[in-house]
Amino acid sequence: MDIFLMAASLALAGIIAGIYVSGVIHDFRIDDLTAGQYMAMHQMRDRTFTRVMPFVRLTTLVLIAAMAMFAVDAGLPRILTIVAAALVVIDIGFTVSRQVPLNKQVQSWTPVTIPDDWAQTRDNWAANHNLRLVRGLAEYACLFAAVILTLSR
Repeated sequence: MDIFLMAASLALAGIIAGIYVSGVIHDFRIDDLTAGQYMAMHQMRDRTFTRVMPFVRLTTLVLIAAMAMFAVDAGLPRILTIVAAALVVIDIGFTVSRQVPLNKQVQSWTPVTIPDDWAQTRDNWAANHNLRLVRGLAEYACLFAAVILTLSR
């Protein structure tokens, strides 16, 4: 059971980190898009992630919490796992309070109602996403270190 909790937690945290990295790669030249192109791309991408991310993120949190309680050694491995869980909670709160409102804003746009300051929304979303990327990578690094420390005993 310990190996399952560690592997599943690490796998889902890796998927999240990968999604966050792919967003940065995908948006590397986003400034080249017109307002209509950005709107269409963001609306399409958001429709997918709105369905997938809440389930994946909450499942990751549950697995990491179980890993902290049952699978890793006391001391530094457990502390790292608790830090990873805290990063997930922070990320969920940040996503709900910052990214979801921006996503809803973009979802409400039509080709004729895109606001003149649409690029500010795009840039705010990207800046927030970069913070999520840092948290996601830190979460994965904490879990990876906790697993290595536990398995190397």
